[in-house]
Amino acid sequence: MEDGFNPLFMKTLMLIAKLEDEFLELASLLRQVKQENPKAYKKLYSIPQLGRRKAYYLVSIDKAFGDKDVPVERLKKIGWTKLAALAPHITEENLEDALLFAESNTVRNIEAVVHGLEPIIGGRSVLLNFTAEQFAAFSAAILAHGAIKNGEGFIGKEVALVAALEKNKE
Repeated sequence: MEDGFNPLFMKTLMLIAKLEDEFLELASLLRQVKQENPKAYKKLYSIPQLGRRKAYYLVSIDKAFGDKDVPVERLKKIGWTKLAALAPHITEENLEDALLFAESNTVRNIEAVVHGLEPIIGGRSVLLNFTAEQFAAFSAAILAHGAIKNGEGFIGKEVALVAALEKNKE
């Protein structure tokens, strides 16, 4: 059957527009589509509002939490970004502790803890918009001061940036 007329595909397509409110149902449907029709799944994640990475995170949420006895409203209140950070680490044994932790922490702190790092309590975020040349200079500076390249990003960039700034003060 053509994907455009498949009821599962169409329902999933409709839920993409309601991602923030209906992420649990969308996660379940995406996982089902991925298993039943990988071509249709690829079509769905090629939609800009969803994207490949977000689709992957949603599928991982369904794998981790879909069969657990956790109230839907509790999971919705926690939110999909926090659940996505927790999903790869969820077991029956740590489920309740992980959910309690997520309810009282930011996604950044959750990511830090699951990667074995200290969470930053009361920290501040900064968004920087660079030209290509500025980003190259930024990258070189933080790599020279201890940051580690990780895919498209860096690990330890904050500490490395402060080290570069402190060195520049001298």
